Amino acid sequence: MIVGVLRETGVNESRVALVPADARRLRSAGWTVVVERNAGGAVGFTDASYVRAGAVVVGDAAAVVARADVVLWVKPPRYDLDSMPLRPGQILVGFHDPVHRGAELARLSARGVVCFAYELAPRDSEIDALSAMSRVAGDVAYRAGRDLLADDVRERPVRSLVLGCGPAGLAAVTAAVAHGDEPPTVVGTRSAQEESAIRHGAKRFRAYPTHASTAIRDLIAAEKFDLVVCAAARRGEPAPVLIDSAALDALGAGGVVVDLVAKAGGNCTATLPDRTVHLPNGVTITHRSNYPSDRAHEASHAYSTATAATVLRLGPEGWGRGQRWDRAVVRA
Repeated sequence: MIVGVLRETGVNESRVALVPADARRLRSAGWTVVVERNAGGAVGFTDASYVRAGAVVVGDAAAVVARADVVLWVKPPRYDLDSMPLRPGQILVGFHDPVHRGAELARLSARGVVCFAYELAPRDSEIDALSAMSRVAGDVAYRAGRDLLADDVRERPVRSLVLGCGPAGLAAVTAAVAHGDEPPTVVGTRSAQEESAIRHGAKRFRAYPTHASTAIRDLIAAEKFDLVVCAAARRGEPAPVLIDSAALDALGAGGVVVDLVAKAGGNCTATLPDRTVHLPNGVTITHRSNYPSDRAHEASHAYSTATAATVLRLGPEGWGRGQRWDRAVVRA
C-alpha cells in the first residue's frame, strides 16, 4: 500500500504530518511513501531527507492523492478537495474540523472516501494526535496570553484561571508554574479531575456543570484573574459557552482571554477564530488555530508518531476491521 504526505497550506502552518524517521519506519513495514515536494521544508526537513528515508518526492498535491491509498495531513488543505483525484476506499488521515466541515465530509463519505479525524480518536492511545498537539498548544497559548498582559502585570506573578482539565488545560497549568506565576485555579466538570489538576500545579479545582457561565462569572468577579485560558471541549462536539459578556465585564480592563477551542465554537462569546479582539471594556480575547506551529519541530515529531501508528494499524489488508479506533471515522 501507498501512504502520501501533503504539504500544509494553512496560514503560518509549519508542521508536517510525517517526519523522515517515521517515513523510514513505514518503509521498513512494507509501505511505499510518497511525499509532496517541500512538505517538510518549513520545519527543516528537506526533500533529500525524505529520499534518504526511502520516500518518493512528487511535484504537487494532486500527484500525491493520485498515488496514495492513505493521505496524511495536519490540517485540512485550503484548496478544494473535490478538485483532487480522490477515489472510493481512499483514507484521509488528519484533523478534519468536523464541527465546521460537516457538509464537505459528508460529500467525501458519499464518494466512498474514508475520513479519519483525530478530533474523534480515542484519548490516551498511541494514535491520539489531538492530545499530543493539545499539550503543545496549552503551553504556547498560556505564554502567548501572558505576553498580551500589561508590563506591570507581568512583573508580578500572574493570576490565572484555566477552563478545562484535558491535556491543553493541564499544559497551561504547567506553563504557569514554570513561569513562576500564581498556581492557577482550574475548572473541570468532574471532581475526579481534581487530583490531576493539583498534581500539575493548580492551586485549587472547581467542578462545575458543562453550562456554568454564571458560576464562572462569580468566580472571576471574586478572584480578579489577569488571564483566562479556555480549553474546555469534548472531542468532536461544540464547545460549551462559559465566558459570557457579564464574565468579561467581571474580568475587567487589562484582562486577557485565550480561547483554545474557537474551532469548536469557543468557550467565550466574543472569540473570533484566528483573531485578537480588543473589547470596549479593555478586555482582550485572542485565538490562533496553530499554536503548536510555534514549536513546529517538537509538534511535528509528536504528530508523526501518531500518524505512523495510525498507518501501521491499517496494515496490508486495508481499513481497520472493527478496531476500537474505528470511532474516529467521520460518518455521513
